[in-house]
Amino acid sequence: MSPPLGRPEPIIGSPQNARVRLARSLERDRAARDRSRTYLAWGIHLAQEALAAGAEVREAFVAPGLEQVAEGRGLLERLRGAGVPLARATRRILESIVEGSGDQGIVMLVRRPERDLPGLMASRPTLLVAAHGVQDPGNLGSILRTARALGAEALLALPGCADPFGSRAVRAAMGAQFTLPVACADAPSALAALRRAGVALVAADPAGAERPTEIDLRRPAAILVGSEGGGLPPPILEAADHRVRIPMAPGVGSLNVHAAAAALLYEAARQRGFRFR
Repeated sequence: MSPPLGRPEPIIGSPQNARVRLARSLERDRAARDRSRTYLAWGIHLAQEALAAGAEVREAFVAPGLEQVAEGRGLLERLRGAGVPLARATRRILESIVEGSGDQGIVMLVRRPERDLPGLMASRPTLLVAAHGVQDPGNLGSILRTARALGAEALLALPGCADPFGSRAVRAAMGAQFTLPVACADAPSALAALRRAGVALVAADPAGAERPTEIDLRRPAAILVGSEGGGLPPPILEAADHRVRIPMAPGVGSLNVHAAAAALLYEAARQRGFRFR
């Protein structure tokens, strides 16, 4: 808890501090994040996004240097106003929690909303992304960021994906997790739920027969993207209603998985007149 106003918070300087050890476990252990439904987000911009989105910030570690700049002082005032418990810690301690966070001066523990496949489908999304085997957290986070920007209403993380709530994915997504519903599910259950809901399965496939402009993406659709190396596995490709190939210049064999997802999401947004719900 933050001390009463007028009294400076004691500065945590030991990496063995119990709160620091808990935060470090959330950075290193996906199972710990899943059990506690809590993940880490760091940086001034992400803190501002979390507050704007009304995300539940359980605690924030802040470096003393944050108070020395106007933007940092404003952020601290907003965090206190939102009732966020603050723990002052040295930059070295922040760096011990998440590499790279020391210079930014803030690491937050954020509550992960309770979302599962049935709950996600109950919201009747008309455009979503289902990612399978996307192991690089930077790619997965970038997909989340682009999905949010281009009107997708949810993301399904299928087997083989990096944790969408790992700090690297959160950082790459630049706060998309605060507002975009995300759920993890096995592929058969996810595909069956999408089909029952009347959602078209549109698979990114370099060998696909259709182009993005040749299919109707105005109707409810799920964009399916696969691993960076192997793409989508045969069972998912066979279940798809459309296997879509993105036209490329001669001599180019494939796109990065984030680029492929972005191209298909942009086409869906274009067909929908860039009208976002």
